[in-house]
Amino acid sequence: MIRALQPDDADALAAMMARCSPRTRYQRFHGVVTDIPPAYLRRCLSGEHTALVAEEDTEIVGLASVGPVLEEPDVPEVAMIVEDGWQGRGVGRALVAALVEKTGVAVVRMELCRTSLLAYVTASFPVVGSQGYGCDVTVDVDVRSVVQ
Repeated sequence: MIRALQPDDADALAAMMARCSPRTRYQRFHGVVTDIPPAYLRRCLSGEHTALVAEEDTEIVGLASVGPVLEEPDVPEVAMIVEDGWQGRGVGRALVAALVEKTGVAVVRMELCRTSLLAYVTASFPVVGSQGYGCDVTVDVDVRSVVQ
């Protein structure tokens, strides 16, 4: 089930992060983290970012958000993390589709590590801009196809 993030979800998000591998956390936050960074969590919980969660049997297994890029406030950036056991099962795609439907955005920015996720995103969505730096790539993709 996909639903809006609620203010009382912080503990459930912490539990999800604890179930994620170090690799999954690194690929999402581009650094070594054990917890969701407090500033990002605050933006999601306060509504500054539109944030949705995927739940299975009352446990949160994924988090996705869309919010402004700090340097370019007119550019919406999608960020997502899906617990390892739920990756490759359509959870991320469902979260992005729900975000697109809820917010109405067409083109979003994603910052990705050079992994199979980058290959999946660039094969699945029309890329309208990209910039690589180090092991990361920033892509602007047209996500309207996820709600068709």
